[in-house]
Amino acid sequence: MLRCNATFWLCLIAAGPAQCRFAPIVAEEATPRAKEFRSSPLDVKIAAHRGGYETDKADDAPENSVANILVCQQKGYALYETDIQRTRDGHFVIVHDETIDRETNGSGAASEQELSDLKKLHKRFHDQSVSEHRVATLEEFLIEGKNRVVFKADLKPGVTQFFDEIMKVVARHDALDGIIFRVPYRDAKLYADYRSGGVPYHRDLLMFMVSNKKQVDEIQEQFDPSTIQVNVSKKDPADARTLELIRYAVDKGITVETHAEGTEEDWKKLIDAGVRMFHTSKPSRVKTFLKQLRHD
Repeated sequence: MLRCNATFWLCLIAAGPAQCRFAPIVAEEATPRAKEFRSSPLDVKIAAHRGGYETDKADDAPENSVANILVCQQKGYALYETDIQRTRDGHFVIVHDETIDRETNGSGAASEQELSDLKKLHKRFHDQSVSEHRVATLEEFLIEGKNRVVFKADLKPGVTQFFDEIMKVVARHDALDGIIFRVPYRDAKLYADYRSGGVPYHRDLLMFMVSNKKQVDEIQEQFDPSTIQVNVSKKDPADARTLELIRYAVDKGITVETHAEGTEEDWKKLIDAGVRMFHTSKPSRVKTFLKQLRHD
């Protein structure tokens, strides 16, 4: 069961007009990270999906591998998006899929494996050839990534209730400034319960995914977030409603991230509306686009 203390922003539970509310927190000054992410329109940060895997074999760095941390840093991606699962014996590992079949030369659900068994396996490249790299633990990621990248972590199904355990690992490695957890608005109450327990947290720790102004208002009122992710449509990522929501959040002093869906023209519209972080599985293409935008 989660002990209270979420990190910055929550408010109430999602899924409809929730009734349960929590005491608002006092607004804080923007953190150094928030100021960096909110900087100029010509400095949009990239969150590389699973660390980036477009050239994983050439880089000798499979997705979600320790080796890919240095590659992510060298390529100039500010955030390494990654995924946390929990093994049967209670260890936190970096695995994206529910099963390990695609990512390793093993098989079965990640949550049904013991760490010692996972460590015997090798990670696969995107072309499914087997590498020499092993499945990483959260601890290995925090150690290797310190002062190199900021992790943007997704908690896979069944892991959210162990957030307090995850935060103990983060605290043990003094890595609070090196990780952001992207979380759904519907889980707000759970993180609020965690936060209220008095455990260390700061405004950059949680990035809530929101879809409307009501969610933005509730999260800001209760947790004064530094960043949020505005959900966009793959079909029309820069529609008028989405752009209005982005501007609404930006006007409240919140740094906005979206997925880099659609075309480069869509990306430009999103940036013009105020987006300062792009989550993407094509980070090199987004980086090239941003570089060109600076020169125009």
